[in-house]
Amino acid sequence: MNVLKRGSDQDNWWQAYPGLYARELAAYEGHGASHRPLIQQDGTLILEVLWPMDSAGSIRLNVGYSPLHPFCRPSISAPELQLERHQNPFTRDLCLLTQDSAQWYPHQMVADFIAERLSQVLQVMTLRRNEQWSEAASLEEQAPDPVTPYHMHVAEEYSAVFFDGQQTVPNAPLGTAVFLLQDRLERGRSPPFQAILSKVEPLSGTWMAKPFDLPKRAGPWKNVIGRWIRLEPPFPEAPEEILAAAEKAIERQSALFPAHLKKLGSIADDDLSITAVVFQEELSYGPDNKGNGWFFLVSRRVPGSRRRQVSLVRGYRLSSDMLSRLPVASALKSKKVVLVGCGAIGSFAAVELARSGVGQLTIIDFDLVEPGNTVRWALGRSVWGLPKTTALHDFLYHNYPWTNVGRGHAKVGSAISNVDDVRKLEGNPMRWLRALIEDADIVVDTSASTECQGALAYMCRSIGKRYVLGHATEGAAGGVVARFKPGAPGCYVCLQQHWSGKTLPLPTIDSSGTIVPTGCNAPTFTGGAFDLQEVSMEVVRSTIGLLAPDVYDSGDWQLSILDLTENGRRILPRWKAETIAPHSSCSCGASQG
Repeated sequence: MNVLKRGSDQDNWWQAYPGLYARELAAYEGHGASHRPLIQQDGTLILEVLWPMDSAGSIRLNVGYSPLHPFCRPSISAPELQLERHQNPFTRDLCLLTQDSAQWYPHQMVADFIAERLSQVLQVMTLRRNEQWSEAASLEEQAPDPVTPYHMHVAEEYSAVFFDGQQTVPNAPLGTAVFLLQDRLERGRSPPFQAILSKVEPLSGTWMAKPFDLPKRAGPWKNVIGRWIRLEPPFPEAPEEILAAAEKAIERQSALFPAHLKKLGSIADDDLSITAVVFQEELSYGPDNKGNGWFFLVSRRVPGSRRRQVSLVRGYRLSSDMLSRLPVASALKSKKVVLVGCGAIGSFAAVELARSGVGQLTIIDFDLVEPGNTVRWALGRSVWGLPKTTALHDFLYHNYPWTNVGRGHAKVGSAISNVDDVRKLEGNPMRWLRALIEDADIVVDTSASTECQGALAYMCRSIGKRYVLGHATEGAAGGVVARFKPGAPGCYVCLQQHWSGKTLPLPTIDSSGTIVPTGCNAPTFTGGAFDLQEVSMEVVRSTIGLLAPDVYDSGDWQLSILDLTENGRRILPRWKAETIAPHSSCSCGASQG
């Protein structure tokens, strides 16, 4: 056999490290396995290995080495082996490692790795066949092995169907399905879309299950009536073959009801037809932890032809555990936050608060998004010229539907000297602001305005609301985050007095980092988002800690001071924690004894 070899010595690891290659081959021979190369080109080496088994002769393995061997794990398939678990049913790849990359050790020979892991997998399969579940669990990763992921390599790249993880399905073999569908930007060969599986219904009778939907949807959506059918795995690999199996099952189940068959057949003839296949698969580890899995098969009429194109569309389960990666999220879903100031600090804080699952977020700012803001603002070109609150509101509305976002395009505390302008007001600004604060659980001030800070700190203390302020310093040399609890010692005025008297440290500033951009009448400071987000993230952490201290440790400090430079040079971000003691000159009450 002539094996194709191509590439420079440095491109192919077996040529760059000939000693390692020799040790790899010798390791197979040490285990009594024969080997021969199947392909050796473009950085890829695949060996065919006959691996000896104690009682069953040998197993043929295809061992594919990573182009970045020995740093990255190999791929090992057993084309003639058929396991119910720990093996891809189509590629026959063996699952000898979990997804944790730390399980692969670069110093280990692949043959030694096979000797260790293959016998363990085969032992697990024997234990599972004998229903020795606890013994099997001690040897394998306790993770589910669902059917769905093995088919996703043939799914459309840009389309998606979202469904309720607790979707109720009628006790029937088939029926109709209601989808909400929205077209996506054209990409690839098939016109992409996103859809929501709203409801599955039986063909006859009344089905009382509540339709599923996202909390909010933006843009035009349309109703599409599809079909659903129960099938049993295993399934063929090709979407066309799965749909053909579904069609046969529909015909068989509807044989006694011609009207049903006609109804489902007319759905299949639509220009775009969706057939949902529901089946049982393992959703969590264990023999009895099965639930509904879904395939979404899409059949499109080819324009100008009678032919149809069939594809598989990925389904995404939406459920209460969506935010399980962030345990504090469940404690935040009922919380209300008012954020004042949506600039370089506040825009990123707003996004992170919504991303964290805050139930209601009201954002307030008076400014517009300037092109020059791009270097340190959360959004880019598509929102230039929009009010900052509008741009953020629309982005959060589209991307974090479980957070209710309100907005106010206003400058907190601005005065008016024109009588006609006062008459145009839609009410008392003070009453509006007070109502927002009274309804909120916390106020976050990223306005970087001492006037605004003083007013909001006073109102929050008098109303009894928690207050967090955060801002960067000139030249993005440092920053400050301070948080105040109602009735706690030390207030905003105390902080200012301590700074004035130099009894609390000030953050680093770089006064040379102040500029007036061309065409602008207000100075600003230099600095990019990659530095300023240090302040934004601590603002978010402080806010979450105050909102949910039982779940997320808030820390025992009141003042956080950030330094990003020292003696004119960049340093690693350095935070100092301080306590704000009551100041003798302040009449905040906490200082009176």
